[in-house]
Amino acid sequence: MVAKPGKYNCPYQGGDTMDKISVSPEILEHVYVAIIAGGEGTRLYPISNSQRSKPYCMLNKDYTFIQRVVETYIRLGIKPSHIIVTTTNENQTRLAIEQVTKKGVLSQNVHQIPNLGYPAAMYLATKFISSLDPDAIVISTPADQYIVVNDEFSRTIEAAVYEAVAGNATIVGVKINDLNTAMGCGHAIYNEVEGAADCFDVIGFVEKPGREEADRIMRQGNSACNTGINVWRANTLFEAISESDIAGMSTDQMMGRFEGLRVAVGRFEWHDCGTLKSLYDVSEKTPNHRNASIGGGKFERTDCSRCLLYAEEGMELRLTGGEDVAAVFTTIDSHPIVVVVKMSESQRVRALAEDYKLHKEFLTDDFAFGARNNIVLRSNVDDLIVGFVEVEGYAVYVHRESDGSMIAAVSLQKTR
Repeated sequence: MVAKPGKYNCPYQGGDTMDKISVSPEILEHVYVAIIAGGEGTRLYPISNSQRSKPYCMLNKDYTFIQRVVETYIRLGIKPSHIIVTTTNENQTRLAIEQVTKKGVLSQNVHQIPNLGYPAAMYLATKFISSLDPDAIVISTPADQYIVVNDEFSRTIEAAVYEAVAGNATIVGVKINDLNTAMGCGHAIYNEVEGAADCFDVIGFVEKPGREEADRIMRQGNSACNTGINVWRANTLFEAISESDIAGMSTDQMMGRFEGLRVAVGRFEWHDCGTLKSLYDVSEKTPNHRNASIGGGKFERTDCSRCLLYAEEGMELRLTGGEDVAAVFTTIDSHPIVVVVKMSESQRVRALAEDYKLHKEFLTDDFAFGARNNIVLRSNVDDLIVGFVEVEGYAVYVHRESDGSMIAAVSLQKTR
């Protein structure tokens, strides 16, 4: 494969980067990050909801999804002033400014765009960056990932940046060895060339394969899970695609427009935090019972294991006897809401969130999806809504204190 001529056309050298990418100051001055932060995150409902989409939810007790992504690229050596955030409505814009400016991102770099889909967001973010720097090299990334920043991640991004400098749009891929993860992500298939660096020609895509195909792809060896991170020179994107073509275009269609598309294959730790289970996986856990608690609220756990607890500030959540469930205590449309859900039921959670978007009037009473033998008790909380998803034998008791704070006690009633 012959690289197209670039402004700098520097070969990737690799080496010990100590987290930061080892590109020359001349190149780094033109490297920008576009964080696409307009998604809804329906599989993370009700933590992610109409008032707070997924990028702005707590990833753990210390930071939100989008704050973690900002920190990831600052650690690589990207200037905070070179980080751009795209949003699609006023509420997202407000939350983005509130959260990312705490990490040094400029408020004027939060750029609200029409909601035309992910490819359009990448294009419009690149267009905005190009107005700041016509020679920009853009790292476009989702806002809902958890990546362990180490030398391996740095080397992969560095290799992708050098490919972009040479005029080649590049997907950042990661090698995975977990079948369930392989079934849930897209894969870039590439021509593996013996003796080549970890950047290869992309020859095809497979999107969320079934179990047998995912197993075959992983065993075949010439694929990488698509992280959703793409790197290109702004001019490379504009030469391949016009703005009039971008609306309604799928990501695969967009990437297929590039001549000489490459994939930088890494072996870093990567998590797509799209579900309650994946959020649990990356959260800090208690050593003995493997429970995780996130959000600004207070927590109490008794005789429960492998559970995720989420509570907003001003709320207290107590869980007793839970196993492999998420207990969420939050507010939606000014209603306090408690949901107890089996963590593995991401598709059922997505269906619930989609129902809410289409028929908001259903969120006026308690609900159960695939659940039975659960009970609810209230004390001074008339507007409370409680939901159960694929669980059995749980009791929920919610009380509002005189100061307005609320306590939710969730307990498993079944004899074990």
